[in-house]
Amino acid sequence: MPDHPKHINPIFRKKETKSYSIQECLAGISTDRMILSYLISKAESPLAADEDFILEVLEQLPIVGETRRVAVSGSPGVGKSTFINSYGNYLTHSGSKVAILPVDPTSQVSRGSILGDKTRMNHLIGNEHSFIKPMASSLALGGIAHATSTAIMLCERAGFDYIIIETVGVGQSEYAVRHLVDCFVLLLQPGGGDELQGIKRGIMEMADLLVINKADGPLLKSAEESLKSYKNALRLMLENDYAWKAKAISYSSVVEEATVSITALMDKYFTHMSARGRLEALRNEQALRYYVDMSEKLFLSAVGKHPEIRKQTEEHRAQILAHEIFPVKAVKELKEKLEHAFN
Repeated sequence: MPDHPKHINPIFRKKETKSYSIQECLAGISTDRMILSYLISKAESPLAADEDFILEVLEQLPIVGETRRVAVSGSPGVGKSTFINSYGNYLTHSGSKVAILPVDPTSQVSRGSILGDKTRMNHLIGNEHSFIKPMASSLALGGIAHATSTAIMLCERAGFDYIIIETVGVGQSEYAVRHLVDCFVLLLQPGGGDELQGIKRGIMEMADLLVINKADGPLLKSAEESLKSYKNALRLMLENDYAWKAKAISYSSVVEEATVSITALMDKYFTHMSARGRLEALRNEQALRYYVDMSEKLFLSAVGKHPEIRKQTEEHRAQILAHEIFPVKAVKELKEKLEHAFN
């Protein structure tokens, strides 16, 4: 295959970034946005030294206050960035500190990311109560950056009240982000169809709040009709494992009453989750899932490095390309080889 530029912009030249010591990071994470950005960048690094650095910071810093972890997902063009800009601006003016982690897709060709969502959050850029750190998905399955979980923990230790994750909005992103946050907000377009044709049951079952966005101007009537359809569909849904039944609401980034209404619904959700230890149980489940997922990847990597297994898989690849073996038979042979190697 031909070589491709390592960055989407061929004339891009990365500037030298300032380095910080452990002590500087511990002292300044809650007051210096550059230090928090530096730490999140280190969390995205594959280097063992950077991993050790981040672990030391996490282990020495306590979580400051109570944080609400919220994901905002939805199809491309539904208005995720505009929604976050509007709602985040309302939260900061209400006295909350808000961290936003937009995840942008990484190019399959150049391995680069545009990271352009920040440009649509003009009310939050320069806001002393907000922090925006775009993260590249790095081709991660699920459209979630591999370091997002660590970035959330860093933002908690920096004292943010809300941590909002904006997903890529494609493929498995809804499923992946569901296991990182407390509240999953699914944005929907007005006029998305009736409850039988316009709604994916699986996505609805993962969502805590369904928000019909752009409910203003010429789309207002359509949004109201869509809201009725979604509410009718939700009557057929069961409560989730935490006794919460998804709620639907309409939203407009230009109507102040909309931010008040969604804040009230968000408060209702977190009041429910805080009762009877539900929120703690959810986070414990997510922490365990993270460990299981990552350990499985480590096991797979270790097995792939086993001399006999690596030799077998290389032979199978060559045989499949030469049409000398059916893929299903190659898998059967590999299974037998694995059983022999590790029994």
